Amino acid sequence: MFRLMLAAVAALVLSSCGPSVKADPGDPWATLHPWNHSFAGIQKLPSGVEYIVVRKGDGKGPFPGPTDRVEVHYDGRLAANGLIFDSSYQRNETATFALNGLIPGWKDGLQKMQPGDMFMFWIPSKEGYGERGAGMDIPPNADLMFQVELVNVLADPWTRITPWPTDSANIVRRPSGLEYMVIESGPADGATPTEDDIAAVNFEGRLETVDKEEGDTAEDIRHRSTVVSTFGAGEPARFPVAGVTTGWNELLKLMHKGDHWMVRMPASLLYGAEGDGRVPPGATVIYEVKLEDFGPITAGPTPPPPAQPQ
Repeated sequence: MFRLMLAAVAALVLSSCGPSVKADPGDPWATLHPWNHSFAGIQKLPSGVEYIVVRKGDGKGPFPGPTDRVEVHYDGRLAANGLIFDSSYQRNETATFALNGLIPGWKDGLQKMQPGDMFMFWIPSKEGYGERGAGMDIPPNADLMFQVELVNVLADPWTRITPWPTDSANIVRRPSGLEYMVIESGPADGATPTEDDIAAVNFEGRLETVDKEEGDTAEDIRHRSTVVSTFGAGEPARFPVAGVTTGWNELLKLMHKGDHWMVRMPASLLYGAEGDGRVPPGATVIYEVKLEDFGPITAGPTPPPPAQPQ
């Protein structure tokens, strides 16, 4: 899965010349690849991103904001030859991304969509992966095309817990010092992970306090406080429950599959007075955590566990 990084904002300009085009939502590539910049109906953004509306939803849902997360189906291909480099359709499962973690072309385009919409995007290299490319499949300076279906817009849960509302009736306080707020619950009658399980988790961690600098914007503070995030990757991290910090071990064994919580972990449950990497000594970290799945560690060789969540 490719990480779709960084940001931009865009306004909409309509192009009205060129041949008419009507794409089949079942296979828009048959009509729209190769991309024709003179198709009638192409929407052109100041950034250079272009798109065609393949299908409109009911028009009742929200447009994503720059701090929201989105659930999407998508198919990404090289504009030059149509080779697929990433596809949620092939995996037969949607992906969830944070807009503020996407390539500029995606962030521009998604803010024009509502749930149920399907667009085809042409994204110039400078609004994609630029001169660096991405991995083996996206060469440097490659223009890209994406079929994108917006399934859902997920409001940013951080606005509810910044600063952390310790005295709120919605906060669950554990004897250990762990605190959490439930954002969304999975089936309450399901099992919870044990020491013998591997957990698949999407999470983001931010320092509870950071030094503010003159002229800081909210985005500056968010960026400086964030120590780890899997949401921009589109797939969860996987690690053994027995191989994480005390706080994470306690947390995971409380959660059911599908649970989505905001969590406050004091330093005593994380890295204590020593700190670790981007987590300073004595730091408390606020986490957004969604338990996607878990299961027993299989017999035979297993890959080494990833670094403990930070």
